[in-house]
Amino acid sequence: MIKQIATLLLIIITSAKVHAQFLLRYDKPASKFTTEQRQDYNKPGYMQEALPLGNGRLGAMFSGGIEEEHIMLNDITLWMNSKRGLSEVEQSGTRIGAYKNFEKVRDAYRNEKYGTSEGSMEAMATKYLSSQQPLGNYAPFTDIFISTEHQSETVSNYTRSLDAFSGVGYVNYSIGKANFTREYFCSYPNDVVAMRYTAENAEMNLTVKASSLHKITNLNTEGNVLILTGEAAMENDPVQFQKRVFVDAGNAKITAQDDGTLKVENAKDVKIYVSAYTDYLPVYPSFKGRDFETDTKTILGNAVKLGYETLKSSHQKDVSDLMDNCQLHLEYEPSNVATDALIKNGPSLELENLYFNYARYLQLSCSRSAPVPSNLQGLWNGHLKPAWNADYHTDINVAMNYWMVETANLPESFTPYKEWLKILAESGKHVAKETYGIDKGWSTGLNGNVFGFTAPNEHGRRMQQSGAWLCQNLFEHYAFSKDKEYLKEIYPILKGAAEFYVEFLAPWKDGSLVVYPTWSPENAYLVEQFGKLNKQAYGASFEQQLALNLFTDCIEASTVLNRDKTFRETLQNIIPKLTPQKIGQYGQVQEWPEDWDNPTDQHRHISHLIALHPGRDFSPLTTPELTDAALVTMKHRGDVSTGWSTAWKTNFWARLHNGDKAHQFYKFLTSERTYPNLFDFHPPFQIDGNFGCVSGVCEMLLQSHLRSIDNSAENIEKAAFVAYKKDKKQTNHFVPVVPDENLAEAPYILHLLPALPSAWPNGNVRGLRARGGFEVDIVWENGQLVEARIQAANNGSFRIFSEGKLSKVITLKAGEIKVFKNETIK
Repeated sequence: MIKQIATLLLIIITSAKVHAQFLLRYDKPASKFTTEQRQDYNKPGYMQEALPLGNGRLGAMFSGGIEEEHIMLNDITLWMNSKRGLSEVEQSGTRIGAYKNFEKVRDAYRNEKYGTSEGSMEAMATKYLSSQQPLGNYAPFTDIFISTEHQSETVSNYTRSLDAFSGVGYVNYSIGKANFTREYFCSYPNDVVAMRYTAENAEMNLTVKASSLHKITNLNTEGNVLILTGEAAMENDPVQFQKRVFVDAGNAKITAQDDGTLKVENAKDVKIYVSAYTDYLPVYPSFKGRDFETDTKTILGNAVKLGYETLKSSHQKDVSDLMDNCQLHLEYEPSNVATDALIKNGPSLELENLYFNYARYLQLSCSRSAPVPSNLQGLWNGHLKPAWNADYHTDINVAMNYWMVETANLPESFTPYKEWLKILAESGKHVAKETYGIDKGWSTGLNGNVFGFTAPNEHGRRMQQSGAWLCQNLFEHYAFSKDKEYLKEIYPILKGAAEFYVEFLAPWKDGSLVVYPTWSPENAYLVEQFGKLNKQAYGASFEQQLALNLFTDCIEASTVLNRDKTFRETLQNIIPKLTPQKIGQYGQVQEWPEDWDNPTDQHRHISHLIALHPGRDFSPLTTPELTDAALVTMKHRGDVSTGWSTAWKTNFWARLHNGDKAHQFYKFLTSERTYPNLFDFHPPFQIDGNFGCVSGVCEMLLQSHLRSIDNSAENIEKAAFVAYKKDKKQTNHFVPVVPDENLAEAPYILHLLPALPSAWPNGNVRGLRARGGFEVDIVWENGQLVEARIQAANNGSFRIFSEGKLSKVITLKAGEIKVFKNETIK
């Protein structure tokens, strides 16, 4: 039976053909993007039905319309309604001289001025600290409309599809004996969108039109090239951009119309190439300087010279190589129904399998080598006023966008996040100094944009220091790769974030160090007494957990790189002084240092369990009492969730080793929180749900966040490093532990199938990544591990944990493979 499974796995993996687990398919076009829909993001239609393409910077969606195709284009650098090119200090968004009133604001916290009235914590923070600079919003780029002169009522055999394995979209239909085919893709190697229209037993008449919701400063044609130049409104310096559309119709006639369109007549084969850029460059504080017109022209010219088949071939290889790195295979019978029908039919293993593979496609499509990371909508936005500005929310969302790049084997997608953090660190040093009076390190608030905005939000209730949260992903990328050159690159960012916290932490009533101002995103406390906007607090548990996480990572990085011993000792001295984590009156993990938790509170944020996930400091295997308290918290919060919250709960339950509960949330999101094009239904659309839930699937199948600090220990309770220990005097308090410097060399523990749901009795996964620099393939049958194949990306050691057994330390050289069968793990 094992040989049969292995053979089947080999056949599936080596086949490059389109199959159901990568294919989105529909039997009708997407809805038209009406004016009403573009003005109101709550109106469903095009954005929820059109299919996405992208190369990480340049994105597109196609509708497959019969009478008219609508290609919506996005450039991830195109923002509007903000400011750029200010002085270095002003560009950060900080309120100049705010630090002069910082202690006045802190007095409100020390004196416990709750609520929102004058003199309260929120009112004081808003009055003296909050930014007055506009954040702006992510904006749509341009549109292309291609009219066909076809009529819907004459069409038969219509199919619209997206092959997520190769990143190519298709439309096929017939009119009488004539067959019409379209192809679409967005090339990363050549940085263009390409399309092809072909006709069999017929000829085509097409009209190609370019437009934009922004101000068009020039629209003209040069031969068979459409050129649209425009600008997006800013408070001080409009963002300039250009798009070029090249139409190749072979020997068919192409005519430039007076309205700036191209008319194609009697064509059998039409190829269309699109290049587009803004003037944005990630240079603080100007954020401009790209010669966008020259680049647009040059890139288009290069693509035309290469030709369509060469562009398509290089694109398919690029995407398929990345998609092939990691695949999930659940055992099910394909339904052979359209994707929208598959969703309507309710939960299924087929849908769950497709969702996993499709999320990886979305990840590589919206984050590659662009200068900024994916935002709340990834890359795809058609609204001048998108939901939540389609910005960078640093209280979960932008971090969640990047959880799966490590475990689901897409580390190539991480570069934009790293580059953005460099900008935040440069900008945030001005916020640290001008807002808080701290001369060391950097700080950033709750919301970000592409122009280095790092100041506190305009509302005082949203005061938060986000550096520790953002740096968690930064260090995790090192943990998975063990790349010391990368660690050298990011170490100044880690250190700067830690330096800020060292100065920002202050003693509270009991003398322990807490962060304030802060909040527990985005929750309120003492609501009956002070109202639902009573959110500002001190020492919120999530930020205390993150501070410990950051200090521990900095100690490890400093140790590995053999630098900053004095600063390392400073962190080691501070850690025991941090306020402890506490178990409250209901047996729950306290959300705040005071026992304010409400057991009927079902708020979507559960930030005070961040040490459970994506942190690594709460675990059923190492901190059973804190884990039991986390279980109480999870039960209090309930099962009703938004898209991203559902995703996070999937990860939480996986870390709690409850596979069936984790699967319950994954099943709910895939079948009830997804639009027809499988975009996450928050509502409205947010892409973090897509990415976060797939992270949860990876956590069900493999976990590697625990470290073996005692390699002679035969059980995991004694072997693993523990970050919190019970206070001997107050048994419901758990104090932070100073990590031994040997932690830097401690092997990671690879926990196989820690939360396999009973709904997935048979299956396999290939290419999951584990911390320490390993790739893992796993086959299971009847809910039990059959075989695990572990390959080292570099020289390294690890231990295996499976079925309650902990292996001895195993060391592999780079490229070496170790195969484990369940019965061989000792």
